[in-house]
Amino acid sequence: MRRNADPLTIFRRLTAIPRDSGDEKEVAAYLVSFAKERGLAVSIDDAYNVIIRKPAAAGYENAPILVLQSHSDMVYVKAENSDHNYHSPLNLLEKDGFLSAQGTSLGADNGIGMALSLAILDSTDLPHPPLEVLFTTSEETGMDGAKSLSAAALKGRRMINLDSEWEGIFTVGCAGGVTPVFRRKADWETVPADYQSFKLTISGLAGGHSGVEIDKGRGNGIRMLARVIYGASSRLDARVSAMWGGSKGNAIPDSSEAVLWVKDAAGLKALAAEYDAAFRTELSASDQTVTLSIAPWEKRNRVLTGEVLQDILMLLLTIPVNVQTMSMHLKNLVESSNNIGILRCEEEAVTITCSIRSSVRSLKEMMCDQMTALAHGAHAEVEFGNDYPEWAFAVESPLRDKAAAVYEALYEKQPAMISVHAGLECGFFKERYPDMDMISAGPNLFDVHTPQERLEIASVQRVYVWLVKLLSILND
Repeated sequence: MRRNADPLTIFRRLTAIPRDSGDEKEVAAYLVSFAKERGLAVSIDDAYNVIIRKPAAAGYENAPILVLQSHSDMVYVKAENSDHNYHSPLNLLEKDGFLSAQGTSLGADNGIGMALSLAILDSTDLPHPPLEVLFTTSEETGMDGAKSLSAAALKGRRMINLDSEWEGIFTVGCAGGVTPVFRRKADWETVPADYQSFKLTISGLAGGHSGVEIDKGRGNGIRMLARVIYGASSRLDARVSAMWGGSKGNAIPDSSEAVLWVKDAAGLKALAAEYDAAFRTELSASDQTVTLSIAPWEKRNRVLTGEVLQDILMLLLTIPVNVQTMSMHLKNLVESSNNIGILRCEEEAVTITCSIRSSVRSLKEMMCDQMTALAHGAHAEVEFGNDYPEWAFAVESPLRDKAAAVYEALYEKQPAMISVHAGLECGFFKERYPDMDMISAGPNLFDVHTPQERLEIASVQRVYVWLVKLLSILND
């Protein structure tokens, strides 16, 4: 029987399967059953990654293998007033050309990528090269499935990743990254006589994702706090008993606080007003609601020693922040950056957590060297964790060229090419398979990871037509 499957029908079936990150066992079983029912070879590993293989259509037997890839997990969130049970099918709504779920996230990230791949597997009359269809797990919480994939798992060296959220925009690269954490031992001493304590607060900053928004010129609450403390220390001999900022290493901190001790209270208030005015001027385009406030605070009997404070300020004022280099290949692409995301002052130590990103490995390594040198100069330690690889833009990519030509022929518009300043599974694939030729594409999604998530129905159909046409020309 001839079949030409509909990806939206398949996606609706997937929304009945609970598949929050870390809970992919049931959807993996569905994928295995899907393959076996159609007589397709299938394998599953300990991480519940699933690979389904489909032989080439007639006339394409000698074509190179093509990999179609998506991830099987989703971010399940629901509205505060929703009574939806996670283990029940999502309540789908179709309105004004969009598909959404009532009171919950939809899971089109990346369920629609899965559905596009499964529709290709389900169809019996499409021309295509040999296919390896890979479904990875736990992408949303650390890309664990991609990380654990065996180097022998894939034979193909051409891949279409279907985890993109913008139709007509092909992702052709991504940043790698690493998380440096500085630790400076805290030494304390008694507060000098006649000193008063004040709490200094910086608030009203826009914050944002340290990859996507790092080029927006937004204020970093921790860096700004260090500027004020340095000014107070050098001009008023201020001392510090507490400082705090940020909540995540990969988020631009939108607030920060410190408890300062000074002898000259009026001088501190004047200095705070001076910095408040400076910040409002500097950030008038990006952080219009920025505020620096100061208020009396409860007394403590100790402060950081002068040596420790100066070491911490040296780090906070000299660690590279924001955009470091721009790509010369792709217009407006941030190539490398760093964010100071978390500052904590605790009993034993002061810690500073950063997030380095770069689409060029040597630049990432150079910034790690910078961090190490700065740590040595500040009598601190630095450890590097959560290292993930980049996917560097390839100057030559036959798959990208063919994909773009097909899209332009179908829709009379050239697709845009972008590289994202964030980590993607493709970075792990490129590290494991250096000769893999890749692009990432998908239909229009909006408000992913929220109960307002919605999928444009017509966009799904257009992307599927493009994908089918592209497969038909990949015969060499």
